[in-house]
Amino acid sequence: MKKFTAIFLAALMALSFAACGSKTTEEKVSITDSLELLTTVIGGYDEADLFPVCGGDSANLNFEGPGKFDAANAEELDITLGFPTSHSDKIDDAASMMNAMMANNFTAGVYRVTDEKNVETVAADLKDNILARQWMCGMPEKMVVISVGNYVVSAFGLSDALDTFKAEISEAYPSASVLYEEAVI
Repeated sequence: MKKFTAIFLAALMALSFAACGSKTTEEKVSITDSLELLTTVIGGYDEADLFPVCGGDSANLNFEGPGKFDAANAEELDITLGFPTSHSDKIDDAASMMNAMMANNFTAGVYRVTDEKNVETVAADLKDNILARQWMCGMPEKMVVISVGNYVVSAFGLSDALDTFKAEISEAYPSASVLYEEAVI
C-alpha cells in the first residue's frame, strides 16, 4: 500500500510540474500605441541603466521620456530614426526615445505596421536603411530590429545600451522577436 501511495504521489507531482510548464500558449500582444510600448519598456529599467531620455519628433518633443512621432512625417522619420521613406505608407503610428546627451549612444523608434504581412519587409528595409547611414559625432556600435506583433522596433547605439533595451523589451513582451542584430560598420 505504501508503494502504491508513493507511486501515486510521484505521478501527481509530475503532472503538476507538467501543468505549470504548459502555460506557454501563444500570447496575444495588446498594445495601444507605439508610445505605450516604449514607455512600458523604459519603465522596467533599473536605475543604474537609465540615461537622460527624450523622444518624439520636432513638433512633439518630450524632454522627460519617450515621445510621439508623427508617422506621416516621412522625411523626419528617415533623418532622425532611419525609417525608410518608401514605407511611410505602411505605418500609422510611431514613437521614439533617445539618449538626450548623445543620440548615437542610443536611439529607438517604434512603428505600428498597418498590415502584419508587411512586418518582415518593413523590418528588413529599416535595417538596411540604418546600416547605410553616414554617422557624425560618434558612431553607434550596433543596431537591432525587433518585432512585437504588428509593431517594428529599431534601435541603434552602444552595445550595453542595446543589450539592456533588448532584455527589457523581452521581459515586457515575451513574444518579442529579434529579427536583426548587427554591428554598425
